Amino acid sequence: MDAEYYNARPMAADASTKIGPHMGGFLATVAGTLTVTDSSGAVIVNALPVTLGFNRIPIVLNFAADNVVQLGGGAAGTLLI
Repeated sequence: MDAEYYNARPMAADASTKIGPHMGGFLATVAGTLTVTDSSGAVIVNALPVTLGFNRIPIVLNFAADNVVQLGGGAAGTLLI
């Protein structure tokens, strides 16, 4: 089995952050929702429920920068990019 490695970006409750073109998942410490919007403004993942622990979300976006991950519903944890 191949190992997977990600950059870890801690996120506070209901925070947002800009990311590049890759995302691997979200380690939730508080459940809620996660939305991904690409840099053109298109919603790619809309209010996905995230549960405690590892939520695998392996996506590649069409834009190299300025894509946004927004947490909602109190969600907090570590974004894996």
